Amino acid sequence: MIKIGNYLKQFFLLLTISLMTFTSFAAVTVNSTVDRNEMGMGDTLTVTVSVSSTDSVEVSEPRVPNLSGFDLVNTWTASSTSSKLMQGPNGMQFETVRRQDFNYMITPQKQGTLSLPAFEVVVEGKTYTTKPIVIKVLAHGSGATQRPQGGGQLGGVPDDQMDEEEAIFNQLLQQRGAQAQPSLKSLPKNQNEVLSVQLELDKTEVYEGEQIVANWYIYTRGNLLSLDRLKFPDLKGFWKEIIEEVPALNFTQEVVNGISYRKALLASHALFPIKAGFAIVDEYKIKGSVQIPNSPYGSFGFGPTYSFNRASERVKINVKPLPVEGKPKDFSGAVGQFEVRALIEGNQFPVNQPFSLKVRFEGTGNAKLIDLPPLNLPTGVELYDTKSDSKYFKNGRSFKEFEVLIIPRQEGVLKIPGLSFSMFDPQTKKYVSKVTEAIEVRIIPGSGGAVADKGATSALLDKENKSAKNEKAAPKAPELPEVLVSWKSSSSGPAMPQGLLWVVVFGIVFISLLLKARRELGGGQKKKDLKADVQKRLKKVNAACESSDWRLVGTEMTNVFYFALGELSGQGGASLEISKLLDQAPSSLRRDFGVELSKLIEIFQILSFAPESVVGALREKAEMKKNIEATEKILFKAIAASDLNEKEEGSLNPAKN
Repeated sequence: MIKIGNYLKQFFLLLTISLMTFTSFAAVTVNSTVDRNEMGMGDTLTVTVSVSSTDSVEVSEPRVPNLSGFDLVNTWTASSTSSKLMQGPNGMQFETVRRQDFNYMITPQKQGTLSLPAFEVVVEGKTYTTKPIVIKVLAHGSGATQRPQGGGQLGGVPDDQMDEEEAIFNQLLQQRGAQAQPSLKSLPKNQNEVLSVQLELDKTEVYEGEQIVANWYIYTRGNLLSLDRLKFPDLKGFWKEIIEEVPALNFTQEVVNGISYRKALLASHALFPIKAGFAIVDEYKIKGSVQIPNSPYGSFGFGPTYSFNRASERVKINVKPLPVEGKPKDFSGAVGQFEVRALIEGNQFPVNQPFSLKVRFEGTGNAKLIDLPPLNLPTGVELYDTKSDSKYFKNGRSFKEFEVLIIPRQEGVLKIPGLSFSMFDPQTKKYVSKVTEAIEVRIIPGSGGAVADKGATSALLDKENKSAKNEKAAPKAPELPEVLVSWKSSSSGPAMPQGLLWVVVFGIVFISLLLKARRELGGGQKKKDLKADVQKRLKKVNAACESSDWRLVGTEMTNVFYFALGELSGQGGASLEISKLLDQAPSSLRRDFGVELSKLIEIFQILSFAPESVVGALREKAEMKKNIEATEKILFKAIAASDLNEKEEGSLNPAKN
């Protein structure tokens, strides 16, 4: 009985530990949000305390703080469950998120800047505290933050109206002072704005050559239906390395002063200022169509759609010069934290035969800017050739490797001295010097009777000469009769120099062929190449369609439109929106195909960026195939029409030919 009792105790102990461990793995998130953070007297505001967990957990009702300056009007609760595909330790897997919302409707008692204190929620016995939220209460009837009302089409809200509201809000922020938002350097300044682009920098004061990480994010309070990248940053004055440029947006939730946003990365770059002074990180411009939910409960209802042009702020970077004091003589411009090592694969080599010395720099910063320091090779060693390879990684590290071919000219022990390398460390603000270990190899007599005063190049020439002699010694194959290219001058007329005559003859033939090729191939070849390139790109789209990857279909087809319209308009397309590329296309193309092209472009942009609830039947394979085929037909018609127009213009203007 005692043994059985001990076993039962151990069993229940293990069961308790397992349950505790299982519960601990449930990721819990608690936060509070508001449906607006600026309101007028007489308006109501809803505070939502949300508890999200990856597992079923016990949640107590939140402790409501002292709502000084507000009256509590109503309360209600709601719960929901959602699943999404996530990258896990064993690959892609579905993650279920359970959410409980506690809603509190309040109304202000007075004007001014009021604060909603933190709520406390007990989840599985653990207390979680939300963050306080600042609320601006204006005079009764100001309506500064009322949501847009009415139906509204695409572009239904004029940009100047939104700009006017933004200017009013910015004035209020200035009156409130900079201390009210100490941590919003890269977050939306106008928190009532439904779409914005924000630049996030890890630093704004650096030394020349020091790394800056720049991230551009899109923030939206609605459903993003379409997105055009109007202008990529020029980034003049910087060496740029691309960390990430996303083809499709991946949205996450982020709460800014109680306002819930959907946030997605547009691009991430590593920037290295080239020279001291001031450098500007210029704007990233977009145009987006946003559907604003008109339901008081979030995104349960679909509201009007509006179009906005938005750009990130231009940010000035203070670039300090590298200090002169303490700069080593062997400093070659490396800024960062790097390790250096020298390596020779092997310990003995024949005399007069080249072997490789590899010097590798690796660390944090831009190793691509590093030059090979002096090697200080001893006498009796010849430097034959040098080549390099470099790469920048997404984690901010990089490497540069030099492979140096050297030729020993003397037998015996060869000692290659250590390589001295200096860099500037921006963290310690000091120069750091490092020296590799010296390398010893043994040079043995060469094989094959190599001569000490001949290098690798001479040996190669000797080999080529021997090959030529063997070719001369080989029996000749039967030769065809020579083409008649000689000329016998007539004794009755003046003699023309033979060489000059053939130059004239071949020159006339060459020019005739060149003109004919230009006339027959010049105009249509470009269009043939364009059609072939479009067909190649459409193969990727069809492959994505067969695998039902509708997001990839939208992204790749949008790229096809950019490419084709950019070529047809002669504008490229890297920094223009599709509508502007269409405006630059020939007038006949716009007249005959403009309406249909615009409809197809909008369909594939919805597949690229719109939420699943909006995409609907457009992501069905049959529907995608139909739209892909329609796009293929209209693009090829547009290419053919553009080619025909060029030929007609050429016939009307012979001078162009």
